[in-house]
Amino acid sequence: MARRKTEEQPKRGRGTITGRAKRGRKSAKDRPKGARGSSLLRVLGKGDVDAKPSPSNRMPCPGLWKTPVIRWDGELMACCADVDGDIAVGNLRDADFDALWFGDVMTTYRLLHIEGRFEEIPKCWSCGGINFYKMSPDEVRSYLDDVGRADLWEPYSRRMGLDQAR
Repeated sequence: MARRKTEEQPKRGRGTITGRAKRGRKSAKDRPKGARGSSLLRVLGKGDVDAKPSPSNRMPCPGLWKTPVIRWDGELMACCADVDGDIAVGNLRDADFDALWFGDVMTTYRLLHIEGRFEEIPKCWSCGGINFYKMSPDEVRSYLDDVGRADLWEPYSRRMGLDQAR
């Protein structure tokens, strides 16, 4: 039996907002403005960085391990801030997720980050980094063991100023 509309029931449909949605919705001025305006991710402009970045203790981007991004067209992206698709890993129409996310391209990106070679990946050289979660040293070391690159632990540990006694 169909319910009858009463005056107490909110109208639903295109262009209407239910009371529940209205209460929880933030206005446009309160929402993050995307990569350049968000306090969660800082993308640097050309004037903010030197032409050749200096080695630093910048940690690897945890997004390369923890936040796969799948675009509407099936492209698996290495980065949530790459709106231009410069560092697409592949398309899920053509390959399995595991083959892409744990494959050669992502392994290369992850190792470059561990080595501090951010300038070798489009977008990464100018990124100020994600600051709402981190990669622990144990996670990095475990990853290096998993991919057979434990030789990179000592240079990484030295670059990051970590205690060598592990």
